[in-house]
Amino acid sequence: MKKIPFSKFTSYGNNFVLVDELNSPIFGETEKGRFAHFATNMYFGIGSDNFLVVQRCTRKVLDSINQVRGYWNELPDLHEADFIFRMFEPDGTEAFSCGNGLMCIANYLFRTYQLASVKIVTEIPTNHPKIIDIGTERDGQSSWANLGQPRKITQDLFKPEIAQLYDDIILTVDNLEIGFRAHDLEPFSNQTRLTLKGYIVFTGEPHMVIYPEKDGILSGFEEVFFATSEYASTLGKPAERRVDFGIWLVDRIGLALNNTYKNMFPAGISINFARPVSTPGEKGILEYRCFERGIFKETLACGTGAVAVSYISKRLNKIIPGENTILPYRCRLHEPESKIKIHENETGECRIIGFPVMLVNGEFELNHL
Repeated sequence: MKKIPFSKFTSYGNNFVLVDELNSPIFGETEKGRFAHFATNMYFGIGSDNFLVVQRCTRKVLDSINQVRGYWNELPDLHEADFIFRMFEPDGTEAFSCGNGLMCIANYLFRTYQLASVKIVTEIPTNHPKIIDIGTERDGQSSWANLGQPRKITQDLFKPEIAQLYDDIILTVDNLEIGFRAHDLEPFSNQTRLTLKGYIVFTGEPHMVIYPEKDGILSGFEEVFFATSEYASTLGKPAERRVDFGIWLVDRIGLALNNTYKNMFPAGISINFARPVSTPGEKGILEYRCFERGIFKETLACGTGAVAVSYISKRLNKIIPGENTILPYRCRLHEPESKIKIHENETGECRIIGFPVMLVNGEFELNHL
């Protein structure tokens, strides 16, 4: 029996099992993806959205990754980086990046090694891994990750059959159709087909942002996606019914887009629903929720999704430039004061700022892998 030391973190309800391989390897390269099942399984494992591994950035480690994964024709030059960020989905595939996961690692490095700022490699499963800065403030409370400039999605992730350029970074897709059975959308609508429009950008992960209120694309569903008890009470319907229906609808749309349009999005795409929020005394506030491609469900928050929502909303003139507040709708059902900050500097680099929390340190007794 092998005992696996781990830490479990959450960042806005987006939760992770983290294994530290800085001093010595815990797993062989082939074992990491397999352990993701135990890390994420809430019934027969630890339970989390994703499995994180942090490694030292050395040529030896990079070579061990490439020998098994075959990500690169030759090893990338990453000598300026201190560490490597790895994230594995429940099915064992490796993700590109994760804003919340990076903030959790920043918090872990501060707690464990007193490192306030480090350079870490992300987007390992791509041709060109990226070095970014992450860190934690000296008070040990807030952490951050500089995810860099959002980029145009690459052709290996998106086959633009029906896409148009909004600008040099953002693509738009119209007429994405999703069918429903009769009565699926009742009592909120008698429709059996929804036609969607989305804005696509790469922020370390591929994201599509949909604005339910825009152009009547999802007319009548604005308050389903962002149900409030006040709105529900005006209709004489319990708030919980609208919230539950909204959760079902987000998952249904996310799964349908990833399945129906798999040829267009061969690696999958995360779907974000967003709207500007008016709050007295504050500007630049957005509310959002995100269906994540690798998990195949909505999570309580998504860091790269928050960056995508902020970036696209500024370009569409929905909010003003500068530092913006992003409200993770699903997380706020549990923690009403939750807020994510996105700061975009003059060069267009986006920094996500949040408050990750360490939940537990423990050992998982592994019988087999």
